[in-house]
Parts: sequence; C-alpha cells; structure tokens
Amino acid sequence: LKAMPHDALQRHPITTGRAAFTISASLLTLLIGSGTVYGYNALRPVLIQDGAFNELCQEGETDCSEQRLGLNFAETMCFFVVDIIALPCGILVDKIGLRGVSYWLSAMYALGFLAILMASQTKISYLYVIGLLLLAAAPCCTYLTGLASGKMLKGASNTFYVSSLVSLCYEVSPMFMYLLQIVIPEYLSFSTAFSIFGAITVALSVSTGMFHMTAAEAYEIDQVHGLVSEKESIVESDVEETESCCDPGEGYAQSSIYEHALNPRFLLHLMFMTVVNTKNQFYVATFADQIDYFASPEESANVNKIFDVGFFVSALVVTPIVIAFLGAFRGRFDIIFSVLWAMTMMHAIPNTFGKESHTCQMFAMMIFFLLKPLKWAASAEFLHHPPYRLSMYGRLYGIVNISCGAGALTIYPLTRFAFEYFEGSFFYSNLILTILEGTIFVFPLYLYLERQNHTKFTRHLIHESTALLRGASVSSKSKLEL
Repeated sequence: LKAMPHDALQRHPITTGRAAFTISASLLTLLIGSGTVYGYNALRPVLIQDGAFNELCQEGETDCSEQRLGLNFAETMCFFVVDIIALPCGILVDKIGLRGVSYWLSAMYALGFLAILMASQTKISYLYVIGLLLLAAAPCCTYLTGLASGKMLKGASNTFYVSSLVSLCYEVSPMFMYLLQIVIPEYLSFSTAFSIFGAITVALSVSTGMFHMTAAEAYEIDQVHGLVSEKESIVESDVEETESCCDPGEGYAQSSIYEHALNPRFLLHLMFMTVVNTKNQFYVATFADQIDYFASPEESANVNKIFDVGFFVSALVVTPIVIAFLGAFRGRFDIIFSVLWAMTMMHAIPNTFGKESHTCQMFAMMIFFLLKPLKWAASAEFLHHPPYRLSMYGRLYGIVNISCGAGALTIYPLTRFAFEYFEGSFFYSNLILTILEGTIFVFPLYLYLERQNHTKFTRHLIHESTALLRGASVSSKSKLEL
C-alpha cells in the first residue's frame, strides 16, 4: 500500500510511514475500544458483579430484575447514541478535520473510562450510564475517522483495504468484553482491568490524532483527485455555486453537500443500505425466537451458541474474501451492489420461507455472516469514490447512519406484530422485509445504466476528437503541399 507521493501534496505531504502509522493506530483504537456496545451481553455480568445498579435491589439481594432493567436502560441509551452520533461527528470531521476530531475522541474515551472507574468506587449508577454512553459514542466516530483514513493512501482505488479492515476491527472488538469476563475477578480487579483497558485505548487514540489529516489536507487530497476546482476556496460555503470539478461525461457537477444528498444516486444508496441493515438487525434481534420454530430446546441452544460465536469469529474468515472481492471489482459498484443484493435475497428467502427447515436456517446464517461486513465496507467504498469528496465524507456517512438507525426503529413494531397477531410466527414480518429487499435492486440497476451512459458519452467524445484530429491533420498536410 503506497501513500500519496510527496509532490502530490506540496503543502501537506503524507508519507508512507505517516499513512501506515495513522491507519494502524486507528484500527487498533477501534479494535480495543469499541466493544462496549455490541459486546454488552458479555460486559453485563462484569457490571453486575461490580455492583452496577445494585441499589435498585432489596437489601442483601443481587442480580435482581430491577438491576437488569437498569442495565437494559443503559444498553438502550447506548444504541440510541450510536444511531444519532454519526451525523454530528461527520459534520465535525468535515469542518475541523480528522485530526481535531481524533483529539476530541481521545477526551471522550478518557472521560468514559474515568466515569466507569468512579462509578465502581462510589457505586453511583448514573456514572455507569455516563461512562457507557461516552464509550458508545466515541467508537462510532472512531469508525468514521478510520474509514476516512483510507484516503491517506495513494489514489482512491486502494481504500477498500482500509474499509474492509475497519469493518473487521469493529466486528471483532466485542471479543475484548468476553476477555474481561475471564480476567475479572480471577486475575485483576474491575478497576485495574478498566484502567489498563482505558490507558491503552486513550494512548492509541491520541497517537492517531497526532498524525491524522487536517481539514486543509483533506481539501488538498480532493484537489489531487480532481474533485475540487483549483479556484475554489477551502473556506467557501457548501451552498455557494462552484465550478464543475468532475468529468462532464460522468454528469456530476454537484459541489454542494445538499446537491449530493438529494441526487437520486445517493438517495437510492440510502434506501438500499437502510433496507438491508433493517433486515439484518431484525434477524439478529429475533434470531433466538425464529430458531425455536424448527429446533428442540437442546438443538436451539446449540444453534444459538453457533450464532453467538460465529457473529464475532466469522469476520476473521470473511474479511479476506471481502478484500479480494472489492479489490477485483474496484470502482464497479454496479457489480458490487448487484452481488450484495443477490446475497440479501439468498439470506431473506430461506429465512422467510424455510422457517421450519434446519438446512434453510443454517444456510441463511452462513450468508448473513458474509453479508454483515461486506455491506458496510461496500458502502464506505461507494462514498470514497467520485463524485463524493473527502471533505464531504463525514456528513454523507452520517446521513446514511441516521437513516439506518431510523430503519432499525421498525424492529419493535415488526416483532410485536408477529407475537400479537401470529402467535410468535415471524413469517409475515420477514415477508414484508423480503419484499422490500426485492425492490432495492433498482440501485445497482441505476448504477449499471449510469455506467452505460458514461461509456456511450466517452465513446462519442473519442469519436468526435478523432474526427477533429483527422481534419486538422488533413488541413496541415494541405498547407504543407501548398
């Protein structure tokens, strides 16, 4: 992986060493510090053992229902923060740069771990909540800064490595919460373990900030890739009119964030990601209930164990496949999202219509493990490529994340619909989502037609240019003869 050459960014050179260090530190920060939300099930017993929300129980009682409700409240608030924080963080990334945001994230990590350590000493429950909320918000923003660090590499074509590895780290990070179950209290106290955990995370986050890109460098990279007119000012407002900075054959003259956000190309991507993510989250949230339809209690327990282990371990196996796939079809988003759509249908159809079949449900599980990291890596790559600028990446990513979070709000109504009207059968809830997934093929179809139109336009330009060159050549020859 080569960093941008020194002469490409005369004012803000990004060397190979700087790019490699920043990306590595960002990946490690994400790997170690982002497991508190999606690894919450593993963290919960550790918090109960430490006495979180223990004051809600009767005197002398531990692990009561009120305590679990308090922990569930904290978990719900964490997921809410994860859904809404991406857009504000994206706005900050685009305005003050990745370096500035990385320093803010370092402070959030430090305050989050400090709040939990104070809660452990004082047994004040709201400090646990504050700490968990900070440790939910910071990794979500670290995920964004990690994805954006891919642009430190030479050209847009190599960013798929970083996009895939960032997804891998985010998927695997909950395993560290399971590690805490092992070391606490057998080898380390709660305070000691979280102190070490916090110190490493904060140190890595600060190191990332020291070498990450500034807003000015992001703008310079946009200029290098031809996405910004040389006459545009870095402080120019997004809503002002600017010169067209893209190849006219591509038909992307938009330089405003609003023009991009309202363009059918982005809106269809938004719809695609929202529908796919909603189905995936619904599948995870209701997996145990759906398995009960085809499995005995013993078999159901085994299948759930396979799912729990596979949910984290599969990313290690799948990521090389994702990297190879995105690398083989780099820039061909019509193919990438067509394959992604086909995979969503391969997951949805057996999951919906094979609800009583062990084979169908296991097949759907395997497809889900491959689909899960691929969809986010593909979306990150889509936003990395023209016509989208690095200086708009944070806001566009934030809009996608907000939309996916809004889609996830349908999980509860769909689950309630299944239990209240169909005695716990998820067939009709899955059928609704499967039909919606069928309609989103319009997005890869749009990308294919867009590419075809661009190819025709390019051939037309070549034809016209050839004719003009031939005419000029004949004219020059005639003048020479005269």
